[in-house]
Amino acid sequence: MAEKIEWRDSYNVNIAEIDMQHKKLVAIANELYDLTVGEPAVYPNNVSKIIKKLTDYTVYHFDHEENFFRRYGYAQADFHKMQHEQFIQQINEQIRKLSQPTQADGQRLYEYLVTWLLNHIAKSDKVWAAFVLPKLK
Repeated sequence: MAEKIEWRDSYNVNIAEIDMQHKKLVAIANELYDLTVGEPAVYPNNVSKIIKKLTDYTVYHFDHEENFFRRYGYAQADFHKMQHEQFIQQINEQIRKLSQPTQADGQRLYEYLVTWLLNHIAKSDKVWAAFVLPKLK
């Protein structure tokens, strides 16, 4: 079982609004984590609310990032957007598999979410942020 993630400054891309959004995504993912280790009877009634909150905020965040790409002419925008689309497809696929959601299913989803998010921040978001950051000053 994965441990609950805590935000570290090393995850920052140094664009305040994006860092704030990343922190919020981690916080929402941690709500899912808390549900997976909490009272089993509470899980089925609340997991769909957290997943909806997470997917809605993820779409909002991705749109926000993609606006930066357009505004500042980021050359890798199409590739980055494709990563976003693949992530959303993968999450939707995992959600479809949760017909009778269990805490173990939620834990697997949590592990996927945080692994993908932290990897994406480190390998993709920091790259576009480094491109955009000088243009913001």
